[in-house]
Amino acid sequence: MSNEDIGIIQLISQYIPSEYRIMFLKALLEVYGSIYKTSKITKISRPTLYRYLASDKKSYPNDFIMAKILKALIEIKRTWTKDQLKNLAKDFNELINKL
Repeated sequence: MSNEDIGIIQLISQYIPSEYRIMFLKALLEVYGSIYKTSKITKISRPTLYRYLASDKKSYPNDFIMAKILKALIEIKRTWTKDQLKNLAKDFNELINKL
């Protein structure tokens, strides 16, 4: 992945709502099957991943962490990830049009 692509991923991650950040993380976790593997691939610490996935606390990945999650997802589930981002953009455009 080129530096330009990483820059684009970082820009996209700024616009992802909190609940979708957790959804993307869970999708990545499903692919790798464990927190350990997910942590190793994304270089996000296991305690941090556990904190994001805890049901009783509302902690969400920041933009930098979200960019790492998106990068990993694009490498393994490119079409699914692009479809999810397109749906987010469509929802956002519908909200803007309601104004």
